[in-house]
Amino acid sequence: MKHNDGVHNIQDFIEVLKVKGVIMKPTTPEDLEALKKITNGKQLPDEYIEFYKHMGNGVSFFKGHSCFKNEIFILRAGAEDLLKENKFPSELSDNDFVFWMSQGYMFCFFRLDEGNDPPIYYYCEGRGLTNFYKIADSFTSFLYRFYSLDKDLFKSMSN
Repeated sequence: MKHNDGVHNIQDFIEVLKVKGVIMKPTTPEDLEALKKITNGKQLPDEYIEFYKHMGNGVSFFKGHSCFKNEIFILRAGAEDLLKENKFPSELSDNDFVFWMSQGYMFCFFRLDEGNDPPIYYYCEGRGLTNFYKIADSFTSFLYRFYSLDKDLFKSMSN
């Protein structure tokens, strides 16, 4: 997935946001330590850690979505409840980290063993899905595409 505006990693993306005057609300080192405890000792991807450091307390393009420090600790439980309610045939593994949810009916996650800028997987109720599907090749790509209002972001890459 190529990025626009010269965005190849999270640092590039943060620079684009700064240049465009997007207000990012950072987290504290204590917030980051608390976050790291919810992965059962598994390492979070570097690109996600940078996002959380710089924007984990809020950023305008995710307004109304659940992905910040005030909700990050309950997203997995919300995602698991959603899957159960919809009798979805797949489950989240201990390796899956739910980092984004919207309106309680769709969520995104990455796998903790897929590198420092991992692919993003998606679930949405009511679409007749039988498996999670990949919507972005990397976390950075997901962020940039979400920010730039890419209307194709939530479509399966395998189609």
